[in-house]
Amino acid sequence: MTSAPAPSVLLANELGAGRGHLVTLARVARALGPGLPLIAAVGTLRHRAELEAAGVRVQRCPLLCYTPEMKRDPRLVGNATWACYLAGSGFVREDVLRRSLAFWRALIVEHDISILVADYAPAAMRAALGLKEEGWDIRIIAVGTGYGVPPAGLDRFPPTTPGFDRIIHPEESVLDCLNRVGADLGLSPLPRLSALYDVDLALPATFDFLDPYARWRPASALAPPLVDRTENLVGAGDEVFVYFSRDEADRPGLAEALCRLPLPRRGYLPAASEAAKDRLAASGMIVETAPVPPALIAARSRLIVHPSPHGTLCTAALAGLPQLGLPGHKEQATHAGLAEAAQVMRVLPPKAASTEAILDAARDLYEDAAAGRAARDLALRLRQDFPADPQADLAARLAPEVEIARGFVTG
Repeated sequence: MTSAPAPSVLLANELGAGRGHLVTLARVARALGPGLPLIAAVGTLRHRAELEAAGVRVQRCPLLCYTPEMKRDPRLVGNATWACYLAGSGFVREDVLRRSLAFWRALIVEHDISILVADYAPAAMRAALGLKEEGWDIRIIAVGTGYGVPPAGLDRFPPTTPGFDRIIHPEESVLDCLNRVGADLGLSPLPRLSALYDVDLALPATFDFLDPYARWRPASALAPPLVDRTENLVGAGDEVFVYFSRDEADRPGLAEALCRLPLPRRGYLPAASEAAKDRLAASGMIVETAPVPPALIAARSRLIVHPSPHGTLCTAALAGLPQLGLPGHKEQATHAGLAEAAQVMRVLPPKAASTEAILDAARDLYEDAAAGRAARDLALRLRQDFPADPQADLAARLAPEVEIARGFVTG
């Protein structure tokens, strides 16, 4: 007797280059359970090993991103809302949208996809929504942080971050471009841009104090962050743990501060140049060659310094570890600002992050007993509702979607 065929799963990420996106998709892949054919299409392959370790076959998809010209001159893109981010990433460039939508549509059909899991993959979701309208049997799951999974019912995307208020392309023009390209591919128009997130299951995985859309959705709509909780709170460690996933450690001001910091230091800097790593090691920092388990960070550390990526921020908050944030882009600035308001982080904006400012902030926070107590108090509150087994909790949330998709291939 042969078993019924299993539904095929497509894991998608087309925006963002950080490791956290693929770590999230890998967690979902494992939580979906065994026996499902898994394929991933991602915009950058730098961290593909995260998915391959979960048994996922990985290929490249069209990358949505700012153009080199935009990166040289930030005045060319807006930064006030999620619509601004979509516009800057390509949603006002018809050739980019047409290529992306055609790619995802063809891939879903070619591999007979029954479940799309999208992390920062709006074009993939738009293509899947169009196929769904045509009668294609597919379940669409949006995963990510609260920042990256906006509510679907918004009439328009609101500003979420103080100090970010530049609009170059009004939301109406972004929606118009998307609908115009969609019409060429036979797609019905979306009534509003937030309808991109009108999916079968939305999993904005974050803590309530880190949700920039808290005014527009209840805390009950959130899932727990896709991170591990350490068994114990931060202990009597004396190290400063440093984590930067991109090339930040090659920047002169930060590199100088990390070298001169007169405290025990340990760091994981996967994208730093070998020259930067050698310089840090020569200054006395222990430079790790692989990710450090959160339990070891909590046991050894008294302070963590990072650019405020959501996963690291949540892991440190659960451990009760004071944090120094040096955000490098808007999402990081959003989470850093919310964390600072919750008294779990001290933030140095990029313009204020000189070598001396970093040194002063790190030394002060390291010795700040009140900051340590505040971090511990927040950790105790967060742990009250955090699942004992986050992976099992995620699997339980995904199980109904898998069962529905099984019906597609057996019905």
